[in-house]
Amino acid sequence: MTENITQFLPILFMLVLVAFVIFIVFSLAGHFNRSKRIEEKLDKALKEMAEKKEK
Repeated sequence: MTENITQFLPILFMLVLVAFVIFIVFSLAGHFNRSKRIEEKLDKALKEMAEKKEK
């Protein structure tokens, strides 16, 4: 039984590592998407302000 566990430990460790990396990538991607949306909103607001000043 102990031999089976020691054989599976590296595989288990790799799976955990892969899951962790995927989680980090997704969280970073979500963060960048959010900041992009905020930038778009700021650009839109600035353009509207500029248009109002021109009138």
